[in-house]
Amino acid sequence: MRSRNTNILQGFVLLTGIVYIVIGLSFFASPYRVFKIFSAGSSARAPIVVDYEGSGIAGKAYDGVDMSEDDWLKQIVNDEIISPLYYIFRIFAVFLLVGGLAMIMPLFDPLRYRGLIYYNGLIFPAVAALAVFKFMYSQRAINMEIAAAAGRDGAIWQEGHMVMTALGIIFIILCLLNAAGLVITTKQAHEGKE
Repeated sequence: MRSRNTNILQGFVLLTGIVYIVIGLSFFASPYRVFKIFSAGSSARAPIVVDYEGSGIAGKAYDGVDMSEDDWLKQIVNDEIISPLYYIFRIFAVFLLVGGLAMIMPLFDPLRYRGLIYYNGLIFPAVAALAVFKFMYSQRAINMEIAAAAGRDGAIWQEGHMVMTALGIIFIILCLLNAAGLVITTKQAHEGKE
């Protein structure tokens, strides 16, 4: 019979697997709809390239035209840079889905698959969360440089990054839960007990 601490660890592992599966399926099925849900506060606008006050610095502004899902998909297919990124993104969504399915194995034998818990439940979400926040910070810094070079006081900061913030927070929470589960079962793992 498994101990209470092992059951807690398995609960965290199960939660992690379910979250990975849901996120992976959602982003694989329709990244546009997921981003649309998280960016409900900001409307989807068509990007246009503008030259800020003749400074020679090009940036993106948004006109008031709402784009449908079909318009976005046509834009993805026709853009030689965005198209590969979109499909690689969907491949990584499948990778996350498979990672979630792999979290089923520690439910049967948490001692044997402890390494999988370290990788899938601790290392991956920690690195993913750090990368998300680093990318957001660097994007903000680039936008502020563009605004400063154009002689504007305020930053040109896109507000549609709620999905990135939410994913970063989810990954941090999963990392902390799995870390707690691994810590409370460390003694049992050294003794070879479940």
